[in-house]
Amino acid sequence: MACIIKTEFYKIKRYSVIWIGVATMFTVVLLARFMATASDGATHTLINFTSSVILNNLVLIYPATIVLIAGYIIDRERTDDTLKNILTIPVSFRKMLIGKLIAVGCIAVALSVIEFLFTLIVFFASGFPGFSIGGAALALFQMIGINLISYIAVMPVIAFTAQKSGSFMAGVGFAFFYGFVGMMASGHGLRDLYPITAGLTVVGYQDGSSDPTGNVLLSAASILFMLAVTFIIVSTAKNREVTATKKKKKKSEKTVHKRNYSAR
Repeated sequence: MACIIKTEFYKIKRYSVIWIGVATMFTVVLLARFMATASDGATHTLINFTSSVILNNLVLIYPATIVLIAGYIIDRERTDDTLKNILTIPVSFRKMLIGKLIAVGCIAVALSVIEFLFTLIVFFASGFPGFSIGGAALALFQMIGINLISYIAVMPVIAFTAQKSGSFMAGVGFAFFYGFVGMMASGHGLRDLYPITAGLTVVGYQDGSSDPTGNVLLSAASILFMLAVTFIIVSTAKNREVTATKKKKKKSEKTVHKRNYSAR
């Protein structure tokens, strides 16, 4: 498994889709900056500025972005026609899928650090007050934690759509809707139950509009449930394209056999 993950990182360096992730992190920080400009008279410290970045990223951009990156990385094995070579090494489709999911988890951490760096750059460039080392450390912890938990929340979508070529774009559309609904769930007392927003409670996120406490056990149960669903999907995962091709081949062979038998 370590070799599979290491190989994935070599491949990832060649994929330009990673830059889409970097661009979205920068975009969400700029969005938070524009929102800060629109709120006249408000004092924007590092804590409340990063809170705005975290929430906007979580419900608007991040779920769809991480599904796009994961889906693209998995689907490239088909478009580059390398999947059939991997499966004859032999490496099972499930092992390959697990290796890619772990590699994308590492990308999620890297994007969180990039998001944090962009946040600091824009914060200092804007001249906002209230910077502290403790506040910066808390912001980094929350960004990594929330983004990782959000990734866990969309892993079942990634694992399911990875089994057939081209279907990951449907997963991206669903993930965007999935994340957007989190905004309403968070504001209606469902933050701990909804998988996308469960991480907010776990990492102690709070702002003026949300419950600063929440139920950590309920949030943890929601996250564990998504891990269990992912485990079930991965355990039963197959390269559905190959399965479909084999079924078509068998069907055509039966048809030919019947024709030959009828001719006799």
